[in-house]
Amino acid sequence: MEASNPHLGTATAVFGPAAKRAKLAVILVHGRGQSPAWMRQQVVDRLDDLPVTWHAPAAEGASWYPERFIVPVERNEPRLSQALAALAHLSDGLRRHGFPTSRQVLMGFSQGACLCSEFVWRSPHRYRGLVAFTGGLIGAPGAERPLASLPNLPVLLSTWDADPHVPLESVQETAEWFRKAGAQVRLHAGAGTEHGIRDDEIAQARALLESVDASMPGHEGDR
Repeated sequence: MEASNPHLGTATAVFGPAAKRAKLAVILVHGRGQSPAWMRQQVVDRLDDLPVTWHAPAAEGASWYPERFIVPVERNEPRLSQALAALAHLSDGLRRHGFPTSRQVLMGFSQGACLCSEFVWRSPHRYRGLVAFTGGLIGAPGAERPLASLPNLPVLLSTWDADPHVPLESVQETAEWFRKAGAQVRLHAGAGTEHGIRDDEIAQARALLESVDASMPGHEGDR
């Protein structure tokens, strides 16, 4: 898989304090046509006072998978599986450098938010939190999926009622899936049409990151 995975041939940008001074590691995932530098401007620079080390992978060709997130899953293969494997590779590297998954948060925007949501849902490991700026689980609306077990996982799903790329109904459906899995879900759906990350979304992400500084029991698969 690694030899044929185009997303593993790109560099991961690292922002924030040195790892030894950070309490959390955030895997920060850009959207279609974007880059780690864009995520730094939109997210990291607005949260740069937090004790967080940010690790932002780059998609090959600036796209994690080819089609919209609401088409049947198979239409985004094999790139979707390759993208998920790239996040797993990055997460495993963080574990080896002293950040167990209980100290890792997944955060993404748009296509990156969808990828982070799907990654956390499918992973056998327990993560510290999920922040999805305008995105949701990947697959056709109404499609069934195996139910994950994510008790008390902090999840922020933030979107806008008339976003031109991400239907509000898909984000609401994602919220319901995560609630069924036992996660603590905050769904923010404000009025607006601009596809971007607004100040109140950043404030809510800050609140989530600050709240998960408290100790959380580790997951057996993370030991």
